[in-house]
Amino acid sequence: MKDDYKTMPLTKAIYVRDEDVELWERAQAYAKARRLNMSALVLLALEAYLGGQDDTEPGDRV
Repeated sequence: MKDDYKTMPLTKAIYVRDEDVELWERAQAYAKARRLNMSALVLLALEAYLGGQDDTEPGDRV
């Protein structure tokens, strides 16, 4: 039981600016239509955006 924390999902919060609420709602509708949760959609978007950029240094702008 002491290693159970290793299998627990990591929780992160995403704060959406007021001017981006419409985009967030569009993303939610997109995810729902594809039976994805928002976490899965965000990760897919990050993978698509970052691609194979494994060489970014901390502080680099993508």
